[in-house]
Amino acid sequence: MQTLSEPRFFYSYDQSKEITRLSKEMWPEEVNELLNRADLACQNTFIFTHRWDMERCEEPVHFTETIDWTYQWNNDFEWTVNLNRSRFMAELGQAYWLTGEERFASAYIRLLKDWISQNPLTIEEIHQSASSHYNVKDTWRKLDSGIRITNWLKGYVCVSQSSLWGEAEERIFSESVHMHGRYLAIAYTPHDKQSNWGFLETNGLFQIALLFPDFEESTDWLQLAAERLEKMCRLQVFSDGMHNEQSPMYHHEVLHCLFEPVLLSKLNNITLPETVIVSLERMLTASLAMVKPNGHQPMLSDSDDTDIRDILTRGAQFFQRGDLKAQGYPVLDFDSLWYFGKEGAEHYSALESKDPLFVSAYLPQAGLSILRSEWSDQGNYLLFDGGHMDIIQAHGHDDFLHVELAAGGKEFLVDTGRYTYKENPFRKYFKESFQHNTTSVDGKSISNYVDSWNWDQTAVPVNQFWNSTAHFDYVQAGHNGYMRLEDPVQVQRQLLFVKPDYWIILDSFRSHKEHLYTQHFHLAEEISLTVDESSGSATMKHSEGQGLSMKWLDPVQITGGECSISRHYNQKTQSKKINAQLKGSGLTQLFTILSPFYEEPDISIKKMEVRDTRGNKVPPNKAAAIEIKTADGSDTVLFSHQGPNSYQFADTHLTGEVLLVKRRNGTEQTWTVKV
Repeated sequence: MQTLSEPRFFYSYDQSKEITRLSKEMWPEEVNELLNRADLACQNTFIFTHRWDMERCEEPVHFTETIDWTYQWNNDFEWTVNLNRSRFMAELGQAYWLTGEERFASAYIRLLKDWISQNPLTIEEIHQSASSHYNVKDTWRKLDSGIRITNWLKGYVCVSQSSLWGEAEERIFSESVHMHGRYLAIAYTPHDKQSNWGFLETNGLFQIALLFPDFEESTDWLQLAAERLEKMCRLQVFSDGMHNEQSPMYHHEVLHCLFEPVLLSKLNNITLPETVIVSLERMLTASLAMVKPNGHQPMLSDSDDTDIRDILTRGAQFFQRGDLKAQGYPVLDFDSLWYFGKEGAEHYSALESKDPLFVSAYLPQAGLSILRSEWSDQGNYLLFDGGHMDIIQAHGHDDFLHVELAAGGKEFLVDTGRYTYKENPFRKYFKESFQHNTTSVDGKSISNYVDSWNWDQTAVPVNQFWNSTAHFDYVQAGHNGYMRLEDPVQVQRQLLFVKPDYWIILDSFRSHKEHLYTQHFHLAEEISLTVDESSGSATMKHSEGQGLSMKWLDPVQITGGECSISRHYNQKTQSKKINAQLKGSGLTQLFTILSPFYEEPDISIKKMEVRDTRGNKVPPNKAAAIEIKTADGSDTVLFSHQGPNSYQFADTHLTGEVLLVKRRNGTEQTWTVKV
C-alpha cells in the first residue's frame, strides 16, 4: 500500500474559513457547546458531554495545577479513560480555528506536554503488554490510545498553524505519535480482532501511518492496518450489517472507526480492501433499519439514548444515498462539515432525500426485527430482540424477547439503559431480565448474572421466524433460558403487527408443573399510566396527547410500579413500569394487544370459537383465535399451538400456523401469516 509525502487529512487549512463560517451559521448551538468544553479545558476543567462520549459525565472536574491523568471521579475508572481519550484536544483545535484565539492553541500545547511528561512508555512495556494480553498502564489502554491519537491529530492539524507551535512542539508531538504507532502495531491481540477494541485501535494506527509517512514503519503500518480492518470486518460485521456485540452504541463506535479510514483513503487516493467499504455501507443500512422515529438508536445492551442522525447524514454524503439522508439531517451535520468541508455541504444539499425501499426490517444474524408503519417521525415502531447475547457477552444484557415501542412517533416502551460499568447493584439491576420488556419465570432472570462483564448458563435463541408484507409484520423467537429449571419451561414470544393499527404479543410457556410467569413493561418518562385490573387493561398517555392501550385477553394480575431509566451513562431518572402475572402449568398463554390512539381507546377484543376441518371444536391448548374490533372494521387472528393445521373460524376456512382475516369497509382479506 502506497504512502504519501504530503497527505491530506480531514480538516483542510485551505477551507478553515469556510468550515468555521458554515459551522457558526448552520450549527450555532453545537459551536457554543464545543467552545464551552474547550474553554473549560483551558482552565484544567473537564466534562464529557459530547454526543459520542461513550461514558458521559456532566459533572465538571477541576485540577488546580497539573492534571492527574489517573484520577477516578466517583471511583469510576470510566471517567479516567474518558479523560485519556482526549476529545478535548480535538475541540481545542477546532476552537482555535473558530475563534482565532491563541489561548486554545496554548492550552493544547500545555496539556499535550503535561500528558507526555506524566505518561512515558517504553518499548519493553509495549512488548510486555502484547505478550500478557493486558494493558501496560491505565492511561495507555489500547482502545483509549487509538481514540486519543485520532483526537490529538485532529487538534494538531488546527493548532500547528499557530505561531506558538514551534520545532520543539513538533518534535515532542512527533515522538509521542511514533510511540503510539509502535504500541498500536504491537499490542494488538486475537481478542482485539473480535472486539470493538480492535477497530478503535486500528483507526488510530491507520491515521498515524497515513499522516506521518516519514516514520520508518509507516508503509508497513498502513498495510497492517488495512489488513486488520479487512479481517475484523469479516469477523465482526454480520451479513445483516450489525456489529457482533449486539449493542447499538458499540455498533456506531465501530462504524465511526471504519468511516474515518475509508474517508481518509478516499481523500488520499489509497485503495482499501472492498470488504471494508462494503462493511461500512452495510453497517449504515443496519443503522437505518433500527433508527427510531425520533432519530435515536435503541438503548439495547450498554447503549445510551443517542441521536444517530449525524451518523446517517455522514453515510448519506459519503455514499450519496438519499434514503440515509431522509432519516438524517436536512443539512450536513456539524462534525460532517469538518470532514467534508464547503464542497461536501453543497453536495449534501443537492442530494435528493427519499424514503428507504423497505419499511419494516429483519436483521437475521442479530435477531433484531423492526416492525414499522411508515418512515415519518409520527410513525408507529416496534423493535423486537429475538437474537443471542453479544458474541463476547461483555456488553450483553439479559434481554431475550425484549420489545421497544413508539406510537405516533412518541416513545412508550423503552429499554432501561445501562447507567454504569462499576461493579455494584445498579450494574446488575440494569442488565438482568427484570428491567427489560420481556418475560420471566418464577422471579428468575433468563441467564445467570455473574458480574459486570460475565454471565453463566447464558440462554440462546430458538424457533426464530420472520414474515413481512405491506399488510402485516410477524416475528417469533424463543430461548432456552428456563430449560435449566428443575421443571424446565419452554418460552416463546410471537408478535403480529396488523398495519398500521395494533400489535398482538403472544407469550407462551410450556411446563409440567405450575410456575409464575411475569411480563415486564417499562414506560418512557413522559408517559402517564392508568391500570384497570377489572377490565384487564392499562392505558398510557404521552404528555403531548398520544396514547397507547394495552389489553389482555385473559385475566392477569396487573401491577404498576416504579423503575429507573438511564438514558446516558451516569444518569438515571424515575419512571413507571407494568407487571402482568399469571400462574399456570402445561401450556400457559398471555395475549396482549397494544393499540395506539389519540383521544380514547377504540379497540375491543374477544375470544373466537375454532373448529377443525371436520367441524370439531378445537380446545384452546391446540389453537386460539381473537377478534379485534377497530373503528373501521374487525380482524380475526388465529394462533395454532400444534403446528400448521386446517381451521374453521370467523366464517373462514384457512390452513397454517398463524392466520389473519381482515374485514374492513365491507371487504375481506385473508393471509397465512405463517404456514
